[in-house]
Amino acid sequence: MERVKFYSPSDMSIGYQFDRLKELIKSSETMELNNLIDALEVYNILKFISEDIYPDDLSDKLIKETNSILNKKLNLFFIEISKQDILNFFRYVFANDGIDLDEKTVKNTGIDKYSDTLYREDFLECFEKYRLNEKISEDDIKGILKAYEIPIWYFLKNHFFIKYYPALIKELFLEKTINFELLLDNYTASETRYFIPTNITKDEMYKFCEKYIEYEFANLNYLCLIKQGIQGIKELNIDAKLKLKAKKRCNQIEQRIFSDENANMNKGIEQKIGVYTEKEYYDSAKEEFKNLVDIDYLKKENSKENLLEYMMYFNGFFTGNWILNLCSFPHIESSTILRTLSGVYTKKNYETSFYFNNKNILMLLSFKVYQNKLQEILDLRIEDLIVYFFSDYSKEQFLVNWLPIDFTNKSEKIHIQTKNLVTLEEQVRKQWKLYIEENEIDKELFEFEETPPLNSLGSLLDRKYIYVNDSNETSLRIMHLLFSDQSHIIHISKDLNGDNFVQLLVNNRIKKDDFHKYQRVYIDFLLDNGIISIDERGALFTTEKQLFRIHIFLNIYKYGVIHYYHWNQKPSINKVLEYQQQEIDEMIEEGLLIYKNTLFADPEVRYLNYILNDSEFDNALGLRNKYSHGSIVDENENDYFYILIVLVVYIIKINEELILNER
Repeated sequence: MERVKFYSPSDMSIGYQFDRLKELIKSSETMELNNLIDALEVYNILKFISEDIYPDDLSDKLIKETNSILNKKLNLFFIEISKQDILNFFRYVFANDGIDLDEKTVKNTGIDKYSDTLYREDFLECFEKYRLNEKISEDDIKGILKAYEIPIWYFLKNHFFIKYYPALIKELFLEKTINFELLLDNYTASETRYFIPTNITKDEMYKFCEKYIEYEFANLNYLCLIKQGIQGIKELNIDAKLKLKAKKRCNQIEQRIFSDENANMNKGIEQKIGVYTEKEYYDSAKEEFKNLVDIDYLKKENSKENLLEYMMYFNGFFTGNWILNLCSFPHIESSTILRTLSGVYTKKNYETSFYFNNKNILMLLSFKVYQNKLQEILDLRIEDLIVYFFSDYSKEQFLVNWLPIDFTNKSEKIHIQTKNLVTLEEQVRKQWKLYIEENEIDKELFEFEETPPLNSLGSLLDRKYIYVNDSNETSLRIMHLLFSDQSHIIHISKDLNGDNFVQLLVNNRIKKDDFHKYQRVYIDFLLDNGIISIDERGALFTTEKQLFRIHIFLNIYKYGVIHYYHWNQKPSINKVLEYQQQEIDEMIEEGLLIYKNTLFADPEVRYLNYILNDSEFDNALGLRNKYSHGSIVDENENDYFYILIVLVVYIIKINEELILNER
């Protein structure tokens, strides 16, 4: 018999459970709770009702009466349940040892030897809600948990068991080394959170961490978290000694994983990345990640301005809306499922992915090839083009006088050149701040200026970057319903569903009545807020204005931001851009959107902080800190080109500001 089980309002099994749900609701008055399984099924029925999820043809009156009846029956059942029934339930559901059950146990618990683990969490919720701890002593529960080695994490989902069984929970937590991962989970991006026993001292937890690092089955992902450190961890101090121990253990495990004898088993996913120097080969190449550094163009071109501009249009450097494309955009680069399966990372983690890594590798290779060909054909370096921008070009085009930008000689060791680039990045940052505030760059004032944070760098433009208003619940709800693969309105039936609601609407002729009753409240929300329309026959559709608004929301959902002054990679004053700006202005007035006037958009600031600093993200490259604080570093060409790319990004952003401001 398939029992009713509530997972979440967006779970796709809901429709398949409606027949039994309807049957039980209609028979609620005569229903008998003969055992724990019956009671826990009723508990799940009440969860459906509390979310207003039930078959459409059941009246509100019946639902209200059923809710009252089942709550009374459930209360009475847990008042009368015996201590032995509770212990039996722990044994046969959590231990699942396959021992034959006697007839009385089957009758009182509803379990037989074929029962699965459907209601484990529900039982623990009821244990708390109906205060079953008053019937079960600490010795009782200790005996059953130890005898059948029931995992401790079941009892750390809330504070209840720690409060009423503190000594036992601490003992069981420290008993198994693997439990240290539960603490680390609290500082990862996982939605699962555990209550860690507060009677464990920091010294005890430090020793527990040391024990985990040496643990035979320690997870490499968790060891990497310890190695990099975790910002904000309260239960222990992850000091340099712990980090070093974790690093050595990581190296040991990685060497084993990637040893020659395992090489054939660990090839992973291969993805070709190509940078071509001849257009003919580039055009015919099949790689998803490819770029062109056209040597025929370089042989004919000697304008430094044009050579600078050439980099702007590297494939994958900027989006069509002129946002730096090297940033991580999780909504389009990774699905919810892939993010769930992508390993363990902290809450202060810059979200990377297979796609993110490849597009950044492509840009590093593109700059390396471009640097090589510039030197080979024109005896120039990218550094020469940067100097040109901050000297001749800015002065001639915009009457802006920058302080000198001086690079080290190319004969210097690569780490010395990289350190110089880091210093220049800070100088450019400070100079732009002075220019924005003073309309000039005064050398004496520059000497007293501290390096400003990236997110504080202002703009010459009004309404430059457009964002969703995070304090407006309506905006956030609209975007989730329209585009998320976790939206409640993307699955109507096996044959009528989509990856998101917009796809479902575009690909099908759908009526409001096609949706289940519990889903219609979300459809009404979109209708009430003018996101979609409904005709006299009940069919859903969108007007041209609504499509434009959906398009604006979609771009913000995908990239986190919209550039107010761009459409399709070129600053323009065409009608489409004007129409988009008018719609954005209306949405700002309605409080759906906000704007910021900054040099970099928020996703760009996060990416640059990931590259340069180590204060915001646990997994940051932290190149500015690495090269500015006297660290002993190996020669690393990638570090050098990352900072070089950052300086080119500054040029592109500053040039854009000066051009648009002039207009």
